Amino acid sequence: MDFSQALARFIGRRVEVFQMSQVVTGVLSGVSQGFFTVQVSPSAYTPGTQVSVLEVNTEYVRFLPA
Repeated sequence: MDFSQALARFIGRRVEVFQMSQVVTGVLSGVSQGFFTVQVSPSAYTPGTQVSVLEVNTEYVRFLPA
């Protein structure tokens, strides 16, 4: 089982994705080979959007309590 296969089991869960230069928080909405997408909730500073994240740029992913 590789990272993509393991991550796909958690689609629909809230996650924090830590990268070298940023943290993305939202709901894991899809996983493909080499990247995954996170639906980011709107905030006071940004509109809600879907963010594609490359696996190679990911330090780690933390799953938040439901």
